[in-house]
Amino acid sequence: MKRQEQKRSDLDEQLKEYIAEWRKQRAKEEEELKRLKEKQAKRKISRAEEEKRLAQKKKEEEERRQREIEEKKQRDIEEKRRRLEESEKKRQAMMQAMKDQASKKGPNFTIQKKDLSGNLTSAQLERNKTKEQLEEEKKISLSIRIKPLEIENLNIDKLRNKATELWEAIVKLETEKYDLEERQKRQDYDLKELKERQKQQLRHKALKKGLDPEALTGKYP
Repeated sequence: MKRQEQKRSDLDEQLKEYIAEWRKQRAKEEEELKRLKEKQAKRKISRAEEEKRLAQKKKEEEERRQREIEEKKQRDIEEKRRRLEESEKKRQAMMQAMKDQASKKGPNFTIQKKDLSGNLTSAQLERNKTKEQLEEEKKISLSIRIKPLEIENLNIDKLRNKATELWEAIVKLETEKYDLEERQKRQDYDLKELKERQKQQLRHKALKKGLDPEALTGKYP
């Protein structure tokens, strides 16, 4: 019985040692797991901060790119506006010159010579423009020609004067439109008369050569 008790006591001591060793090992594992979790959390925070920094940098780059695009677009609009303003001034000067010549004698049009330099004329350049470009230039041109109405904080008398001013501008524009339409009619008549004279000269030339009078005036002379 003493030997059994001694053996049982030895077993209890070994068991206590095993339990103590297991608890010590378990504490190490928990400490290592805790350390790994803390390290993982730090890496997660660092990765989140890095992603946030990259996102902010990407946002700033995108904003800078958009700003450059808008600035370039604004510069292009200003350049087009400047060119259109110059064209508008030339158009108004031409209209004034046409008005001055309206009372003078002579043909109501001029025949422009062909450009032999190989350069594209303004009409050809106009035809080569896209629909979007023409629409954009139309908006800019209208913004130049049509001034915004500033009628805020105006009393009745000032509004009446403004309406009178606008009415006079409309009458002036309608008068110019009528003059241009009449001038176009005269130009068409003169051009028709010139074509008829040319046909008569060609008929006379064909008769001199012993040909049919219409030999030089048809579709395939």
